Amino acid sequence: MNDEQKIDELQKQVDELSAQMHGYQQRLFGLQQELNRLQNKTSLNPATNNTTRNSRLENFIGLRIIHLVGIVVLVIGISIGVKYAIDRELISEAARIGLAYTAGIVLYLLSWRLRKKYQLFSAILFSGAMASLYFTTYAAFVYYGFFSFAITFLLMVGLTAYTAFEAIRYNRQEIAVLGMVGAYGIPFLISQNSERADLLFSYIIVINVGVVYLSFRKRWKVMGQFALFISWTLFILWGFFRYQPKDFWTGVILLITLYFLFTVNFLANRLVRAEPVSARDIQQSATNNIAFYISALIVFGLGDFGNHLAAITGWGFIFMLCLMIISYFFFPSDVVLQRSLSVQSVILLAMFIGFNWNGLIVTLLWVALAVVLFVLGIYNRRSWPRLAAILLMTITLGKLIIFDTSKFTTLQKIVAYLVIGTLLLILSFYYQKFKQTLFKNTD
Repeated sequence: MNDEQKIDELQKQVDELSAQMHGYQQRLFGLQQELNRLQNKTSLNPATNNTTRNSRLENFIGLRIIHLVGIVVLVIGISIGVKYAIDRELISEAARIGLAYTAGIVLYLLSWRLRKKYQLFSAILFSGAMASLYFTTYAAFVYYGFFSFAITFLLMVGLTAYTAFEAIRYNRQEIAVLGMVGAYGIPFLISQNSERADLLFSYIIVINVGVVYLSFRKRWKVMGQFALFISWTLFILWGFFRYQPKDFWTGVILLITLYFLFTVNFLANRLVRAEPVSARDIQQSATNNIAFYISALIVFGLGDFGNHLAAITGWGFIFMLCLMIISYFFFPSDVVLQRSLSVQSVILLAMFIGFNWNGLIVTLLWVALAVVLFVLGIYNRRSWPRLAAILLMTITLGKLIIFDTSKFTTLQKIVAYLVIGTLLLILSFYYQKFKQTLFKNTD
């Protein structure tokens, strides 16, 4: 076969394939039209939409709500029955605890029996069983003295560890949260009014290490947020009501450890899995930073942080500025993280100015900071520094009108109003002149 024959043969194949492709295109076009017609018909049919919505609602109620309500009602019923028996002195103290343990064990056995076919229902039964066993152990220790402190502690730790283990097996975050509630509650449920904050928070840190691991491994971010909230709340409450100068180094170590642990928690996916930082991670980071700042005021202020407010805030600004610079170098693609840290840095700097100076100096420094932010926003083509500048200028003007009018001299008022008014007019002129390019090339 010569070249001309090969060309003719290939041309025939191309023509055949083109014809087939044309036929497929016509068929695809017809199917697409039919699909659009049916979709439009369905969307215009309120009965179909109502049926779909009703099915979703029924699915949610049947699979998510009923069993939760059922287990709560069951536990309430058991509690009322036990209380009735106690009030009528129908059963002894040992029998009361025995019946409560029996109820928890029965729920557990039912959950184990139904695990293969009805995993969700089994998980709810398991949660109820663990809750029953937790609080029965608590009652046996506190009200009846059946167990010693050591035995009660070991029982509750064992229940917590087993609950976490089953949470992984069930792959259910709510079971893990139940285990967390029990874990954090143990020291308070069986407290002997010990003043050993180091032991309490060491225990909580150990729990948090496990929580951070589970949160990362199973992507259960709610667990990490819950642990962050509980841990910092306990630390801040301890700082307000129990903290003394002799606890300084204990407070510093715990402060740094908690902050580092929850920073690792929100950055773990970014560092290990190379995933971008999410909005939830940013919220957790901001909450962690705020709690760290408040706790630092308590620890370094030694119970009287009013006199140390400016210094601690200044160091907080430097620390946040360092974090911001690190984020720009090591996470250049995470713009949201950079923006969050930048905003927090600006807030701390503005607070430091307000705490460290007063009067006209604060007004002028805030105005200068607003100008710097606006110029940075223009240079980097970023909207948030410009918006922050406008907000800070507004706060400065509000401060001038509400607080400073009665304190400033006439000359100070003239200077302040002239400076702020002139800058606001300059900003307005800038927006009017460059509005087209400004709002096209911005983040």
